[in-house]
Amino acid sequence: MLNGLFIAGAAQQMARANRAQTEGEMAARIATNVRAENEALRFDVEKLFMITQALWTLLQEQHGYTDDQLIQRVQEIDMQDGKLDGKVAKDKIKPDCPQCGRKLMGKRPVCLYCGTEVALDPFSR
Repeated sequence: MLNGLFIAGAAQQMARANRAQTEGEMAARIATNVRAENEALRFDVEKLFMITQALWTLLQEQHGYTDDQLIQRVQEIDMQDGKLDGKVAKDKIKPDCPQCGRKLMGKRPVCLYCGTEVALDPFSR
């Protein structure tokens, strides 16, 4: 009888150890995926920064815009939500369909009610 209890206890310990190992392996896979996504986002941010800098230098060279003008425009855009916080205001008000006047739903460029194609602001969120 003691032998049976010992075997049952050992089996439970092995099951717990296997579960812990499986959970640990799953956590390691998740951490690896998070690191890869983080690296991809960092790459994208760096690329966007470089593209933005290139576009800004073209505007300066070809049209004579100044850094002060850029700073002022960035602050104007930042203040659209009433807060100077370094964030773009999130669109809260959905535009109306120019054809039927109903509110557009989601980010779809087609009115769900009348089917009219609507040109949306390319910077809307």
